[in-house]
Amino acid sequence: MLVIRPAAPQDVPAVFAIERAVFGDPPYPDFFFRQAVDMWPEQLLLAETDGRVVGYILSCPAGQAGEAWIMSLGVLDSARGQGTGKRLLIAALDVLKKRGCKTALLTAHPDNPAVGLYQRHGFQVDHLDPAYFGAGEPRLLMRCQLS
Repeated sequence: MLVIRPAAPQDVPAVFAIERAVFGDPPYPDFFFRQAVDMWPEQLLLAETDGRVVGYILSCPAGQAGEAWIMSLGVLDSARGQGTGKRLLIAALDVLKKRGCKTALLTAHPDNPAVGLYQRHGFQVDHLDPAYFGAGEPRLLMRCQLS
């Protein structure tokens, strides 16, 4: 059974392992996730199956009032295709709505299969930045109006 829950400090190694497995190097550093637990305790959510963390999603406030960013969504290969990413995204958007956010933002590589997931949940492409993380690192900026 898949359980979605907030992360705790002891979950940071599992989150970091997923970050590295999904995104390779350079991932967000492990201390970033540790600080996220302190700064946004309801916004670093985990997907857990049989006591094993198989995915996470991190959101945080944006610079503009009423906006938030989905910073990262990672799901282990073994848990893909089972609705794990969908459940994490829905849970994160619910948290943002409860916190009064009106808009969620994220970036995704144009070839990322999760773009379809985001679009099915209300995200629309705002624009393509061909060098978001530097030359050869394009990203779609996507936006979702939360109701």
